[in-house]
Amino acid sequence: MRQASFPTLLFALCFAFISPAFAQLNQMPRKTLLEVREACVEVLVNNRLRGGGAFIENDEGRNLVITAAHLFEARDAPSHILTSDDRKHSATLLAYDFGHDLALLEVESAKGYPSLPLASDVPTETAPIFNFGPALRRRTLVISGNVADARPSYTDFSPSDGYVEHFFVAGISPVLTSGGIWANANGEIVGIQHGRLLGDKGAPSSGLSIASPPISIKRLLRRKKSAATPGIGGWVWEIWTADSELLKQVPQDTEGLVVTWIKEGGPLDTAGVKRLDIILSCEGEKITRRNDFLHMIRSEIAGTSFELEITSPGTDNSKRKVALKTNTLESRWTQP
Repeated sequence: MRQASFPTLLFALCFAFISPAFAQLNQMPRKTLLEVREACVEVLVNNRLRGGGAFIENDEGRNLVITAAHLFEARDAPSHILTSDDRKHSATLLAYDFGHDLALLEVESAKGYPSLPLASDVPTETAPIFNFGPALRRRTLVISGNVADARPSYTDFSPSDGYVEHFFVAGISPVLTSGGIWANANGEIVGIQHGRLLGDKGAPSSGLSIASPPISIKRLLRRKKSAATPGIGGWVWEIWTADSELLKQVPQDTEGLVVTWIKEGGPLDTAGVKRLDIILSCEGEKITRRNDFLHMIRSEIAGTSFELEITSPGTDNSKRKVALKTNTLESRWTQP
């Protein structure tokens, strides 16, 4: 039998020691997992299971649960939580933020349950994180994922007729994971699950989930007051994602955002923008990425006016300017 060389033996020994340590980096310690699971809840709206949530630490020592706003059909919809010991508690919707799909509940009758700290920021790309929620109606399952893009992104979100700001997670998110927390290996909340990007035609998921960043959770927790998120009343996409037939109707060097949907009576509609119009600039600044455009919109308070330069495909490609005055996503519910 051929004997292994010294370098080969050294590599084998190193791998034997390093491999378990590396594996530990990609999992949550058992003790932490049990503590996080005890702090998690199931959210019921109109006595129907809608998703998950968790008790979150706060300076006032109140029994507050963080979850997703889209679980609620209306601000005054009767809501309850089921705690880890299967007890049902009445919950009050304290504040909400449609721009990040967040809802803050107060549960006065729930005493003695652990609450979870909030992470300072989104973990870096590839960092392992864990989703806790009643996926597929199976109590609180733990689903692993990794941060795919820690930068702020915006995705069209039909529950608010607007955009939700989020970061991307590489991880499957089945039905009823909405509202469930994403936590790091230390048991800190790094985000709230909202939904998943659809895959190609016929595919239920692309393998990417979207979650709110800790800074938005912190803001709602600190203010305990509903947000006033600026909205544009429509959805836009980069022009290079458009159908080839549309691209044939504009000069090849055209750059901007194609308006793919407009809400009747919303800001884009009121400004005179039509579906398939192309937004070329905002406040004189050239626009090529919708993330940049929406960041500009969200950087100002709701009700701010922006000058847009637009063009319509299939015409003489002339440019015109319109005034877009943002509305408030939360206006669909009566403010508390």
